[in-house]
Amino acid sequence: MNILPTVKSFVPASGQVFLKDLSAGKGSALNAFIREKLEKAIPSFSFAKGATGKFSFSLTKKGKGVLKAEDPGKGFDAYVMQVSEKEIRIDSGSASGLFYGFVTLLKLARNGAAVPCGTYRDEAAIALRMIHWDLKGYQPKLPVMMEELEILASYKVNAILLEVEDKYDYKCAPEVGCSTAYSFKEMREISKKAALLNIMIVPKLQSIAHVDYLLKHKRYKKLRETDHAFQYCCSSPEVDKLWNAMADELMACFAEHDKYFHIGADEAINLGECPKCQKLGPAGSYIRRAGKSIEHILATGRTPIMWDDILRKGESGMTPKQVKECWQLGRKSVLMFWAYGYGGSGNTFPELKSYLDAGMRVWGASGFSGCDNWAGSLPPLAIRSLNSDAWAKTAREMKMECVCCTGWGRIASADCPTEPHESSWYTILYAANSMWTGAPMDLVKFIYLLSMEMYGEVPEQPLVNAILNIGKNPYEITNVLDREFSSDRFAFLNLAAAAESLTKVREKFCDWNSYYFGKLGREMEDYRIAYMKRWPNVLSERVAKFKGKMDKVLRKFYGDYTADAFMTSRFGYLEKLIDDTARLTEKTKKM
Repeated sequence: MNILPTVKSFVPASGQVFLKDLSAGKGSALNAFIREKLEKAIPSFSFAKGATGKFSFSLTKKGKGVLKAEDPGKGFDAYVMQVSEKEIRIDSGSASGLFYGFVTLLKLARNGAAVPCGTYRDEAAIALRMIHWDLKGYQPKLPVMMEELEILASYKVNAILLEVEDKYDYKCAPEVGCSTAYSFKEMREISKKAALLNIMIVPKLQSIAHVDYLLKHKRYKKLRETDHAFQYCCSSPEVDKLWNAMADELMACFAEHDKYFHIGADEAINLGECPKCQKLGPAGSYIRRAGKSIEHILATGRTPIMWDDILRKGESGMTPKQVKECWQLGRKSVLMFWAYGYGGSGNTFPELKSYLDAGMRVWGASGFSGCDNWAGSLPPLAIRSLNSDAWAKTAREMKMECVCCTGWGRIASADCPTEPHESSWYTILYAANSMWTGAPMDLVKFIYLLSMEMYGEVPEQPLVNAILNIGKNPYEITNVLDREFSSDRFAFLNLAAAAESLTKVREKFCDWNSYYFGKLGREMEDYRIAYMKRWPNVLSERVAKFKGKMDKVLRKFYGDYTADAFMTSRFGYLEKLIDDTARLTEKTKKM
């Protein structure tokens, strides 16, 4: 079937049916989101509860349905959908399976299309299909965030790891939230919307390192490890108190999602430095601080999640007792094993077996952005897909319940934003397809299918090549300068791809200044002065025009705080080089 995620099994029958020709719905109480979609697609829709089954639903033209229940199987989120010319019936063993049956039906009937008759059977390869939404790099405007949740749900993503950082206005931590931070009320809206879409939100609050978003403020400077803004002092009771309060506030924001909480606890590079922490040593410091956060989350009835890298990389300085204590933290938590691979043999995870043999509960973490270019604008699908497929394969073989595909909006708070969510849909939703089906897919076919679903059109070949691997296939700004686009979302994709080529423009200006170093700004042959006035001016005009288009569409999706960071990091230094070149050229005298 030409929909994503691809359906596991379809046995065709003769005929087809249009959703608009059906009217009567009967069965399990409808999810409010699905009901709204059906009412929009079926003008005469009416709903009556009935005894079709606990997780069953039937849509008919008129009167009683005749299709009998089919066994959907025992797989994750399994459903079976029967389609005849007079009736559509969906059966599942779970509310989530029924939801995904409707998701498939709505995709098949998209834009009023006829639904082919036959029997559709589907189930997920992995129980928890998680996408990491990192707000520290990109905070969507609230309506955009709601749209993004719907997009993720339509590709059968059922969990989000939400990295909040300074994009929430904490009541218990004044000054931490940025100027566009979500309010408590807005977070509650996000939480309720996700629950309606069968998406579990897992909040993430860093417990040791990666906390410069907070420690950079004067009010919190005393909580630093020595004077490192990157990391908390692991011996500080005040840190314990503040972290607990922030965690509690996030849990209140996402009250509908009470199973898990991610404590971070990765890349703690300044352990054991202050006088108090020196007494504990690096390993002891880590064990104390991570342990406090784990205890607090367990006390709320939730399961803590932590990154695995300290356990994986940090054993060299530990005593045997500390190794045991550190691994015990992993046993009290879900251990999230991140490994982003770089194609081929790099996508292997040899440490995984040792975790599983030690009785740990382990989730895998692949990567959809922030892995290949720290200042990129379009992640390379050809590279990221290998990592997504490797983790999906490993999860099936090792019977792991979850894979989380991470996307780093910033590598760390001090760094510039990486690829935006809005230009990363190909790598995000390839991962979603891989986690649902458990199988690789031809990348060009995937690009064409997703493009039609997402944008209603297929990109031109140069953009397809850039989506596959923009490092090898740059997409120049000349491709977008004089174009009008069918939608803001498609414009964003094109403009973001072109933005990555600004590095080439920057290199050209650096080259010009280096070629004529010692002459530019002093004396030079007149024909070279004329050259330097002409071509840099042409390029600078293109850059200025492109900047205006990029800025306009960027701010339709993201607030000023996010948009300003992207525009400054992509255009700021380039504009300085342009100005410097023009200034030196004007000063240059004829020889």
